Amino acid sequence: MNSLVIAIVVTLMSFIAPLWILHLRAINNVDTRDLKSATLTRDGWKIPSAMTATLLLVPLLIYSQLGRFNEWDKGFIDENIDYLIAADINKNAQAASETPSNKIALLNLAYAYTEGGLYRESVVTLDKLLAIETDAEVLGMKANALYYRDGRDMSKEVADAISQALALDPNEVQSLLLMATHAYLNRDFQQAIVYWQQLLNSDNPSINRASINNAILKAEQKIANRIVTASE
Repeated sequence: MNSLVIAIVVTLMSFIAPLWILHLRAINNVDTRDLKSATLTRDGWKIPSAMTATLLLVPLLIYSQLGRFNEWDKGFIDENIDYLIAADINKNAQAASETPSNKIALLNLAYAYTEGGLYRESVVTLDKLLAIETDAEVLGMKANALYYRDGRDMSKEVADAISQALALDPNEVQSLLLMATHAYLNRDFQQAIVYWQQLLNSDNPSINRASINNAILKAEQKIANRIVTASE
C-alpha cells in the first residue's frame, strides 16, 4: 500500500477516534475512563459508522483521482482535458494568435498543450518557437512532446531533438530527464542513474534534487534485486 495512503488513514483515525469516544460516552452516560464497560445499541452504531466511512472514504477517493505523485514515469495522452486546462489553452492560443512572434506567448501555449496531454499541438507550437530562435530548453520540450506523442518511443526525431538540445547545453534538464526516464522504463537502470547523476552534478538550481535522489535510490534497488535474483 502506498505510504501516503497509510499516512492519510492514520491521520484521519486520530480525528475519528475522539469522536467515537464522545459518542460512546453520550450513549452510555459513562466516564471516559470506564469506556470498556460501555456498549452501543444497534441504532447507536449508525451515525458514527456513517461518519467514519465518510471521513475515510472521501479523502481516499479524492487521492485516488488526484494523488499521482509517484507516477513520474507514466506520461500519456489525455483526450479528456480538464476545463481549467482547456480555458488556459484557449487563453494562450488567443494570445499567440494576436502576437504570433511573441516567444513568451508561444511558450505558454506549448506548456498548456503539454499540460492537457495534447502533445501533437505542443510540437507544432514549439516548432513555431524554434523558427524564431533556437533554444536548448525549447528543443528539450519538443523532444518530450514527441516522445509522449508517439507513445514513449525514442524515435530518430526524438533523438535528433535531444542531440540538438545537448549540443547547445550539455546539461539541458528536460533532455536528460527524458533519457533517464526512457532508460529506466527499458530496465537500463544503470544508464538512468548516469543521466540523473549528471543532472545532480550540474548545480542547476531549477531541478528537483529530492525527486532525482529518490529515483536513483529506486533504480539502485532494482539493480540490487536483479543481482539477488541472478544469484539464486
